[in-house]
This record gives sequence, structure tokens and C-alpha cells, in this order.
Amino acid sequence: MSTMTFQFWLRLTLLLTGGASASAAQWPSIPYDGFEVQRWRTPPAYQPENIFAVKAWPVGVKRVAVLPVATVLADVPAEYFSAHDPVWLSALQSSHRAEFVAVTRAELLRWTGRMSFSTAYPLPPDLLARIMEHTGAEAVAFLEVTHFSPYGSQTIGLRGRIMELAQNRAIWAFEETIDADDAATAQMFREGLGRQDHLLSPNSALAGIRISPLKVVSYVARVLVQTLPPRQ
Repeated sequence: MSTMTFQFWLRLTLLLTGGASASAAQWPSIPYDGFEVQRWRTPPAYQPENIFAVKAWPVGVKRVAVLPVATVLADVPAEYFSAHDPVWLSALQSSHRAEFVAVTRAELLRWTGRMSFSTAYPLPPDLLARIMEHTGAEAVAFLEVTHFSPYGSQTIGLRGRIMELAQNRAIWAFEETIDADDAATAQMFREGLGRQDHLLSPNSALAGIRISPLKVVSYVARVLVQTLPPRQ
């Protein structure tokens, strides 16, 4: 096969796999028999940046009550995010930092007349005492959605906090905004699926996945809980 023929078929292959749409900065050159071959450079996966954590998980915190996911968005009912509750509970439980137990929306509604509480919303004066009595927890996890755009370039904003009740202090807190079309998010999905094909661009990786806000949250939650303070 001549050099010109090989080069034609190589460029056609890259075009069909979505590689030709990548920017030149993402395609380092590799010499090959007198001309250059382009190879996809794997982007870094999503890593949270806006994180606070104490140096070590408090010894006295053996159980954490996890409140339902709240939202500060006026145009989205809080119950819309009820499917996120078990996702976060499972992710937190997988950290093995403590026993994480759910406080359900029905319980909160019965106690307070509300199904969820944002970290920015004033809590009823007896709520934390009721949670401690009901669950035996030494800390409470608050989770909420701060931004939500499910159409076009999907984005979701997430905020969370774990408060140690006896010390009235934050053990861990985060606030992140995730773009489903971002290259780092695409790589997070690829790694989560065990796909290490370096010839796949981020767009190609996402094309094989049916993106949904819940799926984005399920992947992001796994990454976020890895930033919890280590156990002593």
C-alpha cells in the first residue's frame, strides 16, 4: 500500500470514529514512515475542586443520618429529585466511614410539614434533636441540587454538607457544577464503564451512553465521596 493510500484510509477512519472533529491541541503527532499519524490523547477524568474536609473522620461519629435531596430551584419540585436519594445513600455507604442511614421524605413531612431541607433554609428548632432521637446519629448529611439544566448541554449543580451535631461543625462540604458534555465528564463515564480505548474521543465515548441527570449524579457521587476525610 502506498503512503498516499494509507494516509487516505487513516483519515477516513478517524472521520468515521469522530476523531477528525477534535481540536489540533488534543491530537499529538506521531511520525510514521515520512508523514504524521494523529493519536487521541486521553483527557483527565472529572475531579471535584470545591471541597472542604477536616483532616480525619471524627472518632465519635459512628452513624450519619442522610436527609432527602433538596433543591433551591423555584421551578423544579423537590420531589422531582427523590430518585437521587438512594443514589447518594448508596455512594455514602460505600465509603465505609460510618453507618449512613436514611431519613425519608415521609418522615420529614410528618415531623415538619416539609419533605426536604436546603442547607440555606432555616431548620425547625427541634428537627436535629428529633433526628438524633429517631436514628441515633451523631452527624447529619444535607444534599441539594443548586442548578439543573436537563436540555441541550446538560448541567447540574450539587451541594452537600455533613455536620457533626455535638461539635456543631462541618466534617465535609462540597459545591460542584457538572457539565455532561465536558471532556472530563466524558472520561469519567469511560473509566466508569471500563473503556480504555484511546482512539475514542469524548464525544464518541458519550455517544454510547444514554445520559440522564440521575446517571450523571450516580457517577459524580462516587467521585465526591472519595474526598471524605480518611478514618483514623
